[in-house]
Amino acid sequence: MDDPRVQVLGLCRFSYPAELEGFQTRHETMEERRAALYDPARMETRLFWFEHIALPGLRAQTRDDFTLLLLMGDDMPGQYHDRLMAMIADVSQIRPVTRPTGPHRQVYREILHEARDSQAEMVAEFRLDDDDAVAVDYVQMIRRSLGQVRPMFRQKGRVALDQGKGVVVTAKGEAVTLTPLLTHCWAAALTVFLKPGDDACVMDFPHQKVWQRMPLVSHTDRLMFLRGAHETNDSKVGFAGTGRYKVAPGAYPDLLQRRFAVDIDAFRTGWASLMRRLEEARG
Repeated sequence: MDDPRVQVLGLCRFSYPAELEGFQTRHETMEERRAALYDPARMETRLFWFEHIALPGLRAQTRDDFTLLLLMGDDMPGQYHDRLMAMIADVSQIRPVTRPTGPHRQVYREILHEARDSQAEMVAEFRLDDDDAVAVDYVQMIRRSLGQVRPMFRQKGRVALDQGKGVVVTAKGEAVTLTPLLTHCWAAALTVFLKPGDDACVMDFPHQKVWQRMPLVSHTDRLMFLRGAHETNDSKVGFAGTGRYKVAPGAYPDLLQRRFAVDIDAFRTGWASLMRRLEEARG
């Protein structure tokens, strides 16, 4: 049911050079951080994952009433910025945002607050890494869950929706493996409902502990996310505390195409080719 009082608003950080506390990977200086973030091999890798994993599902959403803020540094090298802008040119829901280096939570909070609809009853905020994906009906499922979410929201003022059935896409060397998982409060496909005037934002709540801060509705009946795992991840993907479900290996191409608009065979081929090119460039 269409409900204009609920705004769906997301944030995706694309190699944003936050101040030194903003990453799990440690750097001694901002010059070192920028060099690491904008390293050509890393940028090629991140652009590849964004184009082939994150972007297709956003482009194919069954409900188009959402906004995703794509945050990048104002010092991103022009060649990568231009490629990124070309990738998102046909997805009007993606709004590019550039900012200078700043305290990461303060920057995230500012741009999300600026984008909120002050007239909304609730803002459904989510975060999406540039190498993860949400299913093509992610926005639709947020809105379908309002009947469960709204009573708790009206009582508590905050509530989270966890859609914890996904697939981890692991790339190691040229090989790509797929692992189906049932998870609890991973970042991808996790939504936090807040009041437009709430001082906090989705990035203020450690996703794995969000259930300690507000009521939580959890679903694992529908495949809702892809999680990228590869050598340029800032945080490593661990499987502790997760469950499993079965997928026949031959079913993945159709499954990922239907749920995420992802061509996993083309991804495998393109990834292997990229790895060979980067290896050749290293000499």
